[in-house]
Amino acid sequence: MDSKLLIESLECALLLIDPNGLVEQVNIAAETLFCQSRRYLIGTPVSQLIPDEMVQSCLEKCSSQNAKFTLREVELPTADATALVDMTLSCILVPKSTRSATLMEINSINRISRFMKEKNQLERQQSFRLMMRGLAHEIKNPLGGIRGAAQLLYREIQDPSRKELTEILIKEADRLTRLVDRVMGSREQLKPVRLNIHEVLEHVVHLVSVKHSKRLVVNRIYDPALPEVNVDREQMIQAVLNIVGNAIEAQEGKRFVTLGLITKFERFVTINQVMHRQALKIKIWDEGPGVQEEMKEILFDPLITGRPEGSGLGLSITQEIVQRHNGVVQLEDYHGKTCFSIYLPYPYEGDDDA
Repeated sequence: MDSKLLIESLECALLLIDPNGLVEQVNIAAETLFCQSRRYLIGTPVSQLIPDEMVQSCLEKCSSQNAKFTLREVELPTADATALVDMTLSCILVPKSTRSATLMEINSINRISRFMKEKNQLERQQSFRLMMRGLAHEIKNPLGGIRGAAQLLYREIQDPSRKELTEILIKEADRLTRLVDRVMGSREQLKPVRLNIHEVLEHVVHLVSVKHSKRLVVNRIYDPALPEVNVDREQMIQAVLNIVGNAIEAQEGKRFVTLGLITKFERFVTINQVMHRQALKIKIWDEGPGVQEEMKEILFDPLITGRPEGSGLGLSITQEIVQRHNGVVQLEDYHGKTCFSIYLPYPYEGDDDA
């Protein structure tokens, strides 16, 4: 493999820094970490990107003493949020040159932590779903019998008051059947079509605007250059609608309901333990009270809810839909606001050759 291609495919961010403290070269992972283009980063003082006194001190020593330093849990401000990173500084000889420079390797602790959390959540959710589907199947069979018996009673009973009781039985049996069907999840085969993801987002906004048009404030930051994505339109609408519905309910009682929608193109994203070269990221944020700390680890498990009237199925269903598209949903922080991010991989032209 070509050395340049190898460097570009690394998940750790690499910055080559000249003796004057200016960024000389970066890889794609560095662009992703700092949320800036290569053109912007090259020539920028590293002190502007990483305003940490300890880092600056180590950079100076690394250059002057030909030393190597490893720094742990450095706070790195980015456009999205503050990232926690480990970094290694090494003095190297620039290829095809007699001068030296400092190589900065940055590994995001957030990324590593997210990878392990995602792995544990995936295993737990799969176990939950298998258990819930087995339980739902056992419940659904007698529900059919109860509904059938109630229908027979309805036909035979003449007393209107008692007929009303059998109607209640039938309606409740139907309600429980619908709940069980939701627990079991959709087993319909995906019907993917190529579409602009913004069409899905705007359709969801239109749906919720019918009820909340006078209160709803939508902040959009869309990337107009995003490639089309191959998804099941109806299921993806449902996945997004579940998150948006929760965001609106979390702001109940407020005069205005704020909803944020952001789309981005991401490179080298690890999803469900698989590294993808290209991915779509949809961020949905709100200004509600946030998710309780004890709920964060189990938020996507079935029947888990922080609201007395909630079914606890919305986020579980959303996660399952997105995972069936080889993606994942993550709870993230966005400037102190509750934010759910949907990651959907794009196919890469070279994947078939790998």
